[in-house]
Amino acid sequence: MRLRILMEHRAGIIIPWDYQYAIQQWIYHTLSNSDEAMATMLHDHGYTYEGRSFKLFSFGPWSSYPYDKIKDVGLRFRSSTSSIDVSFLLPEVLTAFVSGLFQDQTHNFYFKGGISVPITTRNIEILPEPTFYDGASTYKIVTGARISVGEEGQDHPQYKGPEHEDYDFLFVQNLVNKHRSSLLYKGEPTQEYVIGMQVFDPVKSQMVTVPKDNNEIKMKGYKFDFELNAPAEIHKTLYYAGAGEECSVGMGWVEKMDE
Repeated sequence: MRLRILMEHRAGIIIPWDYQYAIQQWIYHTLSNSDEAMATMLHDHGYTYEGRSFKLFSFGPWSSYPYDKIKDVGLRFRSSTSSIDVSFLLPEVLTAFVSGLFQDQTHNFYFKGGISVPITTRNIEILPEPTFYDGASTYKIVTGARISVGEEGQDHPQYKGPEHEDYDFLFVQNLVNKHRSSLLYKGEPTQEYVIGMQVFDPVKSQMVTVPKDNNEIKMKGYKFDFELNAPAEIHKTLYYAGAGEECSVGMGWVEKMDE
């Protein structure tokens, strides 16, 4: 399920370009208000499949109108309201998140440089679910999807873009493994899937910087439209859990285009 969360704050607040980690921290904090054990599990481990871990939630861009883009700084929200769309693949996590919102409606978003912005949750809207069916559907990646692989002789993962011949395979493999991790958690059997993917031009890159262990980690993703030919359950996993890696920090948010 997807939620649109309306927030109230001081008009004129400035949030940095790399605000995604602050939203992730807020989501974990909100979950902890309702179910600390679940929040800790999700933060530390997530849902696993064959040694890989998936958080199975995502969120879209932080939106407000009108706004100003400030070079090398971030976004200035001229309005006193803004919104964030959040999605969860598993209903029990969604329930805990919503419950936590009502326990503590005011939260301080902490950004780099010690900047703190108090936000109050004012309204929660449940967004209508699109129709998922077996076959082809078209999507738009709104925030860059990250696909990476470890390569011999490289200290860090190597980012792959749609120009690489193995990109479709890696993209689909990540998606299927996400889906299988949710099945294992629910005690349901996994299976093989026949899935096709076609990427449409133009393709644009996006960098997201996340603080970790007193360092800043830069992650590269790609935004594009694409068609996915897959079973309905795979479409649903894509829509709610996001595309590619690091969806829990706001990467890989997708919108269904053929509704």
